[in-house]
Amino acid sequence: MDHCCGLTMVARLQNVFTEGSVLMQDVPILFCPTCHHSVIAPEIELDYQIYAHHCATDGIRSASLPDAIGDERILQILDKYPEDIRVATGQRVVQEQIDMTLDLMNFAKQIDDQDWYQELVERLRMFRELSNVTRQ
Repeated sequence: MDHCCGLTMVARLQNVFTEGSVLMQDVPILFCPTCHHSVIAPEIELDYQIYAHHCATDGIRSASLPDAIGDERILQILDKYPEDIRVATGQRVVQEQIDMTLDLMNFAKQIDDQDWYQELVERLRMFRELSNVTRQ
């Protein structure tokens, strides 16, 4: 999943503590500048889990993911997700997100999907609240 809140998520490198208490350095993370949801990039999630497991099993407390999968693969993931206007401008919500959500609401109404329609109404409310916070 590389979309959240109506736009593509942003890729960045981040240090992550694994479930086995290993500090994994330089992990490509997908991050939503709107709601701040983040996930490990799906392209390397399995490699990350396997490497983290091996490190935890071997008693290693700090490791670098690029050492295991290579710098080139990390760069390919980062290049796949270009800079986002929300990051460049410091805004958490942009007009494109609102427009897309309104289009989806119209479609949800056409197909009579009330649950989806209500989810989209809640998303618009969240956008409004985040826009108010940004302006203050």
